Amino acid sequence: MRFRNIIAVIAVAVLAGMLFMLPGCAPNAGGDNKPDRDITDNKPGDVIDDDKDGAVKEGQNGKDADNEGKTVPETPGKDGDAVPNLGGISLGDSAENAAKVLGNDYTESTEPDASGTIGEDMVIRQYKNGITVYLGKTSGKVLRIISESTDFETDIGIKVGDDAKAVSDAYKSRFKTAVSRHSDEELEGWYLLGDGAVIIFDFDKSDDTLTNSDINPESKVERIVLAYWQHFD
Repeated sequence: MRFRNIIAVIAVAVLAGMLFMLPGCAPNAGGDNKPDRDITDNKPGDVIDDDKDGAVKEGQNGKDADNEGKTVPETPGKDGDAVPNLGGISLGDSAENAAKVLGNDYTESTEPDASGTIGEDMVIRQYKNGITVYLGKTSGKVLRIISESTDFETDIGIKVGDDAKAVSDAYKSRFKTAVSRHSDEELEGWYLLGDGAVIIFDFDKSDDTLTNSDINPESKVERIVLAYWQHFD
C-alpha cells in the first residue's frame, strides 16, 4: 500500500513537471518573446539593420549601405559658369529667342557670305539701343552679337566703357588668348571661350578693325563682339 502511494506521488510530480514545461513550447501569442521574421517578408533592396533586432529599413534600396564611407561627387556644371552670352543672347540661340530678349525694335538687312567662311548668308538685326544680332539666313540661329552700348554686359559682367584692367582681370586667367592665324601673335583682347566661341574687346572702333594695339590698363572698351572663332580668317 505504501509502495503504491510512492508511485502515485512520483506520477503526480512527473505530470506537474510536464505541465510546467508546456508554455515554453507553445507558439507566441503576443508575449514578450518575438517570433523570427520570415526573410520572404523583406522588400527588394531593403537594408537589414543588425543593430535593431533585424528590423528592416524600408525604401532605402541599399543606398545608405553603398554610400557609407564614400564622398558623393558634385554634379558636373551645377555651380559652373554660365553659357557665354552678350546682352542675354548666346551663340546658337534662335531668332525667336533673340526677339524675346531684345524685342522687335530693329532694322533688318542682309549680308552675303562672300568669303565662304560663314557657310550661309546672314540676316542682320540692328537695334536702336546699340546691340546688333547676326542670324544665319538658312539656320535661323545666332552667329554673332555686337554691342556698342553700356547697357549690355557679358555673362561675366564686362560691358562697353570698362577698362582694359577689368577685362584682363575677368578673362585672362580663365581663358586662352586667341593667336593670329597669320602671324602666330597673340591677339590682345581676344579670348577663346570654348565650344568654338571667341569674345573680342575692341578698344578703338574708329580704326575699322577688331585687332588692338597700344592698350594700357586705362584703355576703355568701345565695342564687344561674341562670335565663332572659325568665322575669322
